[in-house]
Amino acid sequence: MFMLFNNFNRAPYGIYTAGDENFFAGIVSSINSLRFYGYAGPIAVIDVGFTEWMQNYLASFSNVTVLSMEPVKKNVRYTDELTDENPAMTYCAYKAFGIVHYDIFDKWTFIDADYFPLCNLEAELLPLINDGLFISSEDGINCWDDRHKEATGVIPGQYMNINSGFFSLDMRKYGAVIVEWRDLMTRRKPFDLWYIDQGSLNVILDKWNIKKHTLDKTLWNQTSLNESMAEENLCKLIRTKDNLCIWYKRKNTKIMGWHGMGWYKLWHQIGIDHFRKDNAEERQRFYAECQGKSPASIVEVFEHFLFMDQFNRPLKKQDHLLMAP
Repeated sequence: MFMLFNNFNRAPYGIYTAGDENFFAGIVSSINSLRFYGYAGPIAVIDVGFTEWMQNYLASFSNVTVLSMEPVKKNVRYTDELTDENPAMTYCAYKAFGIVHYDIFDKWTFIDADYFPLCNLEAELLPLINDGLFISSEDGINCWDDRHKEATGVIPGQYMNINSGFFSLDMRKYGAVIVEWRDLMTRRKPFDLWYIDQGSLNVILDKWNIKKHTLDKTLWNQTSLNESMAEENLCKLIRTKDNLCIWYKRKNTKIMGWHGMGWYKLWHQIGIDHFRKDNAEERQRFYAECQGKSPASIVEVFEHFLFMDQFNRPLKKQDHLLMAP
């Protein structure tokens, strides 16, 4: 029987991520990558559907806690209508619900399970967090109108959209924003107005006129650039005895992280797919469609970290599935 592996007291800084069975590969690669690049601090994984062996494997990493969503879901209901559906598991609302429920880091970075870090996030981002910045990356434009004003109080207009799959903050400064983000997703009726978790976070930031400190998306968060950067073939892997560095030659600098695009995840690109486990024909078609969606150097390093393990318990691949050591 899986137990909640919560070995943290409240930590000054930590990294949150979240996933289920299909996103397990991304989380394993991320943990191994973070440790390789020197991050030794706590990592909290919000469990939204792992198998038992996956839960135990993740919890066996040093300083990693798996946070069960079961106590979060237990008493959470929509506040604006009577329904048995649970808002904590609707779309990607589990991010806000899990973070607010456990609240184990003073300062933190959240990364999606398909966000592949290629640096020590604490070393790079904590100085900016300490400066009081809400750190994120640009991801298009939001247009709020009178409907959004009525629902949330935001002033109508055009606002920068930031990606909710990668952002950092200090809870002492922005904790009320995260709580309001959680609360907004308990309101079912106007949900379509703010485009699930990402829009709901943005509309709150815009309502309170909070400045979004954005990082260069070509180096940190390439959700809209995956295919173009792959086609450019300007992402070069520099491999030395002690380091793996992916260099973006156009900017003459290191790529700090890579964010997946839609369903074309890095693990799908190497033939791992728990989502389509019972449909071989669909898996083969999808695998072919995935090729070339990310630069080859990114895919190579991702696969390296997926099967690298310092405790000699590397994962096994059986056809399209990852298996326990």
